[in-house]
Amino acid sequence: MSTLVRNSIFMGLFNIFGRASGVIRYVLLVSLLPAHWFSIMSYALSFGRIGRTFTDGGLDNLISRDGARAPDRVPEFLFHGLVMKASLSVPFIIGAFFYLTAVREKGVFELAVIYTALFGSLMLSMTGVIRSAFTAVERMEYVFYTNLPSRLISISILAVTLGLGWNLIVSAAAISLENVLWFVMLGAVSLRFFPIRAKFSFSTIRYMISESWSLALYSFFNIFYLSLDVMMIDYLMGVESVAPYTYASQLMEGLIMLASGYLIAVYPVFSRLHETDDDSYQRLFQQSVVVLLTLTIPATAFLGFWSPEWMNLIPNNQPISGSVLRVLSITLNLSILNTLLIIVFTSRNRQRLLVAFTGGAVGFSFASNWLLIPLFAQAGAAYATLISQGALFLVMGGVAWRLFGIRIPWIKPLGILGVSLFSGFALWIIPGLPLFAIPFLYPVILYAAARLSGVLTQEELKKLIQTVRK
Repeated sequence: MSTLVRNSIFMGLFNIFGRASGVIRYVLLVSLLPAHWFSIMSYALSFGRIGRTFTDGGLDNLISRDGARAPDRVPEFLFHGLVMKASLSVPFIIGAFFYLTAVREKGVFELAVIYTALFGSLMLSMTGVIRSAFTAVERMEYVFYTNLPSRLISISILAVTLGLGWNLIVSAAAISLENVLWFVMLGAVSLRFFPIRAKFSFSTIRYMISESWSLALYSFFNIFYLSLDVMMIDYLMGVESVAPYTYASQLMEGLIMLASGYLIAVYPVFSRLHETDDDSYQRLFQQSVVVLLTLTIPATAFLGFWSPEWMNLIPNNQPISGSVLRVLSITLNLSILNTLLIIVFTSRNRQRLLVAFTGGAVGFSFASNWLLIPLFAQAGAAYATLISQGALFLVMGGVAWRLFGIRIPWIKPLGILGVSLFSGFALWIIPGLPLFAIPFLYPVILYAAARLSGVLTQEELKKLIQTVRK
């Protein structure tokens, strides 16, 4: 039990500091970068995310799973995982160069920024192998000890480079430095725990590929889907049009990351209940839907009613960002529900279905972006995200209902939607209300409306607060 508590504490700290550094980086980039440079940086980070997922190959989950079952094989998995990811990096780097130069005709400056960010992403992928090895042997404290200083150093250097107005390539290098330092520090610590086994084994490679390919394909489709909007805006409108969209989309990614803390916590519980108690599994799913939508629906109203005003806080931003934020704030609820459904399929050992779901979502999103961006500019990409997330939800929800009897509760979420819209509208119609007062007044009115309408009882509120704290 002490090991479980220790690991939970360190991974909790790891996630908290990771989210905090992400918020700080977002604020620094939004506040100190010109819109054109922010567009290039956003594109580079999205491209790097695709590269990292391409090289991940589902290997991290495999090493964590099989290494926990056979700790003596962790050094073997660690060595071959690094070799496989390094091998996968080469074709991606070469293919990316062809795409960026021959197809997209990127200049030397943009190429330098993209490849600097891509290098950091590939280093993060390599670090994932080592991190998974420590996860397998339940020594997560070393993940936190090495990650924290790398984050602090990277954020500090990024703040200096942005404050002094240095070249964007230097800022991209400052962001990538975090992953380079983490790889070096965690790699150095790993030498104390895992002896180097440089004996190459094709049988081990074959085993790791056979066990991880479905999860690898799902992960790649999923990340490609999440990055497709930025790629399509760049392709159809030019890189300078990326910033007004990513100002809003990166804010929504931060909110999704905060809500994902609950999902991370309940995933092992779902996996356990699938084997032991299906009735409790069904109750946990319905409780999770209510908890998550109780958090995201009020956030949708909070952002949606005043989306132009929130986006106007960003210097020299374009009005289209307000429209993007309004649409993406609605999409937030679908994104969270889809993530919960993904956990359902994974916990029930049906992850291969996710390959079909996310592969279809990529094709659907591509067609939607292709049609809607020319019609509605950057807002078209937001509409495409909303439509594709809605389609993905209907498909996954329908299959989950047919296969597992999973039912989504709607009565409570509809009540929460009603009081959220009422609270937002009650403030929105007040003329001349200062924007800074809204974050203080909105929760008060929302709480009063929820209690007076009976949407949330005192016991339900206490249970919700306890659940969020856990």
